[in-house]
Amino acid sequence: MTSSKEDARKRLMQMFSGQDAATDAPVGTALLPASSMADARTGQLGALRGDVKITIQTRQAQVLLTGREPTPERPTRVMGLMQFSKYLGQIAAAAKEDDPWADWTMVLVEEKLEAAQAFIEKQQANVQRALGSNPLLDIQVAESLAPMRVSIGFSSSHAYWVARVITEYDTLVRMVLTARHTSLIDQEMANLLLNDAAKVIRRVFESTARYRQTYVSRADVTAGTELARKAAEMMGQVPDNILDKSKRAKFAPARVASAPDTKMPDTKGIGAVEEVAVLDEETEGAV
Repeated sequence: MTSSKEDARKRLMQMFSGQDAATDAPVGTALLPASSMADARTGQLGALRGDVKITIQTRQAQVLLTGREPTPERPTRVMGLMQFSKYLGQIAAAAKEDDPWADWTMVLVEEKLEAAQAFIEKQQANVQRALGSNPLLDIQVAESLAPMRVSIGFSSSHAYWVARVITEYDTLVRMVLTARHTSLIDQEMANLLLNDAAKVIRRVFESTARYRQTYVSRADVTAGTELARKAAEMMGQVPDNILDKSKRAKFAPARVASAPDTKMPDTKGIGAVEEVAVLDEETEGAV
């Protein structure tokens, strides 16, 4: 336990190094009056609220963020983070109610996110080497003259992780388009780099496709109820390490209660109601 705490402390120090210390400042305007310590003990505090903004500079990343509605030219609807975050929120809510299939799905989401993040970071390093291959040619990565900046708010921590990966993809797109514009790579190479990176993010979107909202809990699985049997038929048997809680997603929510067993499974599901398209298009626009 000590070594784990020390490791966490080192990572915090590394994260905070070079940053100014936070200063205490009042937040909000509505104060909870408490005339005595007894009132303070029983007073209900307001919910925490914050604001997160994301900045996007490329069309390719914009599609991953917002999705794309079908058109006559492109009849397939493309899922983006805004839609995917709703599925993540529902799965997180089920995980709070001790749904083992929800816990399993969140583990799969994290595995895909880790793979996507690692892949994009590796490709950024590869393209950066190409951009700096000539020491006498100083190439600056192109930036948008009018980037999109929008507030985002999600009930699932994993949705913010997806948003972070999309910003890394956005940076990769700018790097690739810069390399193409400066004749370091050709159009076909640029298409390959961008499509491969977009696909690893879309695999994150696809990772919830098997999940169905069943209102099942671990207690149902232990008791061998009809609800648990139907859930297993639809989604497969939960791995033992998920069922016994020895493995859980890092950003899974805390459990609050056992799920009720009075509702019937939703055979339509929440992860598969949209057809997820993997874009395989040529990059558009020169930098």
